[in-house]
Amino acid sequence: MLWRDPRRAGLLMGAYFLISLAAGPVVYAEVGSGPPAPAGHVFGAAAAGFLAWRVTRGGRVSRTLLIIAAEIAFLVTASGIASSFGPVLFGLLAAYAAQVALLLSPAVYQRTRPPGWAAPPGWARLRPPLVVILLGVLAGLVVTLLGLSSMSGPPPGCDLGDGGRLTGIVCETVAEGAPLRWLTAYHDAPVVNWAAMTRDWAQYAVISVAALYGCWLATRAREETAGRGAAAAAIVGSALCGLTFTVLTGGIPLTWLTARDDPPAYIGPAYSGRALLADTALWTLAALSGWLAVRVLRRRIHREATGASRMAAGTRASS
Repeated sequence: MLWRDPRRAGLLMGAYFLISLAAGPVVYAEVGSGPPAPAGHVFGAAAAGFLAWRVTRGGRVSRTLLIIAAEIAFLVTASGIASSFGPVLFGLLAAYAAQVALLLSPAVYQRTRPPGWAAPPGWARLRPPLVVILLGVLAGLVVTLLGLSSMSGPPPGCDLGDGGRLTGIVCETVAEGAPLRWLTAYHDAPVVNWAAMTRDWAQYAVISVAALYGCWLATRAREETAGRGAAAAAIVGSALCGLTFTVLTGGIPLTWLTARDDPPAYIGPAYSGRALLADTALWTLAALSGWLAVRVLRRRIHREATGASRMAAGTRASS
């Protein structure tokens, strides 16, 4: 198989180089404070081609340098998801992710190992466990909520009493969120821009998942048998469900998101961290209880089905 055969590592690195030419090299020369010149990209393409060739000759250092460069390019590009949300940006992310996957492939990895190398357990496992992805998405939502501590001035079109202005939103109104402002107030009620909030969440989630995946690869955690960690995934998934439900509803049974109207000092959203944590804990326990109930029910149904099949087999044997 191409993905696992070290004799085909040259083909995989050729694909890496073609992606580098299409998406732009992750290594380039920059002179001054302006954008990289075409000569810098030519240098980057030549450097990428040379390092890719060295990988096909067994260069472990070259492979490490290319992995670090591709991961940095991925994270830098992901930091612009909120502001530049679109197919071009996600295409670049897919290209950089493909480069990392090619460099981490078993074929390329074995090609850079010495002769007679003994493979450790789980060395070829690249698909992360579900708990890594769920934890990254949860971390992204937590960071998005922490961004509410970032406050800006009034939104465009605030009411100054001038004609053509957006009436009802006075100029003392503040907007919160980072990097996009997604929470403000209008007529003594909080106003959430869900599109901006989703962009912020997507940006932080992608960065968190990528960082956790890198940590998972760098540790011995991937040597564990695939399929383990279902309990950890259930706990993290329940916390994600609880926090998501709390954010979407604004708080049930406790209301954590309100608005303050205290002109001219402050007009804007107000929130209670204690109420947010209490609601999240409540719905996390509810989701976890549901998972446990389903797990117990599935085991009971499985035991009953197994017992029925054994009884039917015994009846046929006796007859």
